[in-house]
Amino acid sequence: METKNAERYTAVLIGCAIGDTLGMPVEAWKKEQIRKYAGRITKPIDAVVITDSNGNLVMQDEFGKLKYYNKGLKAGQQTDDTILTMALADSIAEKQGIDLEDIAKKQLREYEIRIQPDGKVLGGFGGTTRDAFKNLQKGISPLKSGVIGGPGNAPAMKMSPLGLYMHATGNYEEGLKAAEAIGRITHLDPRSVASGIVQAHCVYALLKGVSRDDFVGSFVEVCRKREAFPAKEFSLSNEGTLLERLKWIQGNMDAEPEAAFQKLGSSSLVYSSYPFALFMFQKYWDKPIEGLLETVNYGGDCDTTGAMYGALAGAKNGMIFPEEWAKVIDGLKRIKSTAKKISKIGGN
Repeated sequence: METKNAERYTAVLIGCAIGDTLGMPVEAWKKEQIRKYAGRITKPIDAVVITDSNGNLVMQDEFGKLKYYNKGLKAGQQTDDTILTMALADSIAEKQGIDLEDIAKKQLREYEIRIQPDGKVLGGFGGTTRDAFKNLQKGISPLKSGVIGGPGNAPAMKMSPLGLYMHATGNYEEGLKAAEAIGRITHLDPRSVASGIVQAHCVYALLKGVSRDDFVGSFVEVCRKREAFPAKEFSLSNEGTLLERLKWIQGNMDAEPEAAFQKLGSSSLVYSSYPFALFMFQKYWDKPIEGLLETVNYGGDCDTTGAMYGALAGAKNGMIFPEEWAKVIDGLKRIKSTAKKISKIGGN
């Protein structure tokens, strides 16, 4: 029989995968496009592909471009959000601790096995992540492999297993330092690095049973302490900091989702997608499944906003996800086994 911690830890990893696979079919689509072609995402479905009368892909409509990052994926399959999350989780479980070299090795392996003969890489890995992995392939240390790319959200989307480690061991400060190092394997933009630190903290705090007000206040404070203002050499530095957007959430906790979407957006820029996921999670504090679906149906980088939200929902609520969603998740047995191993770190 699973311990209470093992059940909650499993829910974090399954929540990540569920959020990912809910958003996967319509990743990068606008909410209007989701509404037009899919109606509404209410459960895991196959990647949505739109063709014309001649069988050709429809690449644009009145709302803008239509992208097909995940063409061919089926309901329950996931993208880089869960792929990299599980690489981190597997390393923590196997090493029963934090081993940066092993984490980098496992993440790189997941990338390499998805490289196709034509050079394309399955899984939707972002450009900054790909460039950093190329550095790892050259033998560059994970301490120096990160690049100054766009302010992407990879550190936040994959960091939930570290929150599990922090909770299992009680090593909170060590965990935050590890989150920074893990984020910097790929990303050097301080907004990206800070997002991973904040997400690790958030999972830890939710497992500890923090209140809604304290949750929001705590992630603002962690970001305040850990994010360095992006200097001009970083892309889109004129867009400001992650902290500014997290502070907006704190001052507008009860705003309508549409107002938050207009303010924050849900693009793949970390200062957009991550604050939006955090806003929606705290907004739907007592209605997590409703909030998860709302988050995904706003579109944008919705596999990632879904994955980040889903991990948080699992940390707070345990296995609240519909059984019919969970049972289709690709790699479910691995997820459960890994979560159980992490729960045993520190004698839990």
